[in-house]
Amino acid sequence: MDLAGYAHLWILFSLLSAFFHASRLAVTKHLSFDFSAQTLTLYVNLSSLIVTFPLIIWNHDFPLHQPVYVAAVLCGGILSGLGGWALNIAIQRGEISLVGPVLTLTPGFVVAIEWLLTGQLPSLGGACGLGLLMLGGYVLSIEPGIGHWSAPLVRLVTNPGSLFTLAAAFCFAAASSFGRLAIQLSDPLSFAVMVALINPLVLVIIFRLQQRDFVRQAFSRKLLQHSRALLALGVLFALMRLADQIALSLTLASYAMAVKRSAGFFAVLLGRWIYREERLLTKLAGTAVMLLGLLCLTLA
Repeated sequence: MDLAGYAHLWILFSLLSAFFHASRLAVTKHLSFDFSAQTLTLYVNLSSLIVTFPLIIWNHDFPLHQPVYVAAVLCGGILSGLGGWALNIAIQRGEISLVGPVLTLTPGFVVAIEWLLTGQLPSLGGACGLGLLMLGGYVLSIEPGIGHWSAPLVRLVTNPGSLFTLAAAFCFAAASSFGRLAIQLSDPLSFAVMVALINPLVLVIIFRLQQRDFVRQAFSRKLLQHSRALLALGVLFALMRLADQIALSLTLASYAMAVKRSAGFFAVLLGRWIYREERLLTKLAGTAVMLLGLLCLTLA
């Protein structure tokens, strides 16, 4: 699957990934009232596998004979699974409109990790765009009546939801960097299938070690009662992952992840519309800064 001729469309696929990501956050928040973070993390990966697996009928390039590819796939799958678990915990404990923006810190981690893995760095314009996107995430965390400018930074570390989101941001950053490496050795669709296969296996092992009767509790009657919502969540997650992998094949991981984190804008709107979350004006100001950063990336 050669997408080299569509390199100029990387920002479109990144924006699609952002939209699907924000939408699945909203659905996850709804389902988090009935399921634990562990169970929900497993469900979303299993339902995503159901949607993604048929892609191997049309496209399958799995160079398992290459040690670098195998290592990249395993690392990417394990890290993305752990990141999804941490993110679901964050959604349960925090506001959806704050969880999304905190993830804008991901590109900062990506720059460092991608440089260590591939030696590639963003251009000057790209670095400005990345900085503005992360600054927008900072503005989104500011509350009315704040005592000091550093208070939001402290809150990002001390707030339970934000703390888990920071962990998820690091995991996703590392996973995207390993993912781009694996995609360069195969193709976006094949890699999406491989990750979809690995994630559930890794999660079952981790959760089973934490809780012996996890499997029995996970597959309860509630699974059938919420089957439609869970399938919708899996579809959104699969679409997000596919758009994400295609974007990673067309540009630097830091650029793709930065644009994907514009999901904070969609998360603000969804958080206000569905859950009536407050501080809308401050959050919209933050998204404006993020959109300026997005413009810088398009011109870089």
